[in-house]
Amino acid sequence: MAEQPREDPLVAKAFDASKHEELAQAVEQLSPEEAQFFLHKLEVALRKRKIQLLGYLVAILAWVLLMVCALAYFGIAEGFVGWAFLIPFAVVGAILYGFGKWANKVGARPPPGPGYDPKP
Repeated sequence: MAEQPREDPLVAKAFDASKHEELAQAVEQLSPEEAQFFLHKLEVALRKRKIQLLGYLVAILAWVLLMVCALAYFGIAEGFVGWAFLIPFAVVGAILYGFGKWANKVGARPPPGPGYDPKP
């Protein structure tokens, strides 16, 4: 299995409130091109984390709804229907896998070329 790309250590400091002062000093020393590259890395990391969080929330909601449905089906069906309780977990796995692939794709975006303006 391929190793997951690690987050840039400077970007990781942006998510740790205790290191904001150290990060601010490091960013002040960057050239405009380096600052632009750092901004891109930070934006990508934020988007990736938002996608992952959305995936967790969608998975939780799907799990609750499907477990309620499985319980209702278990109550009205006759015979062995224990398999119905496995379906919610399979769906949650598929959701988390899909959102993880999407987040990794967003996280692997190359930095923009010269002349990039981060302000729309």
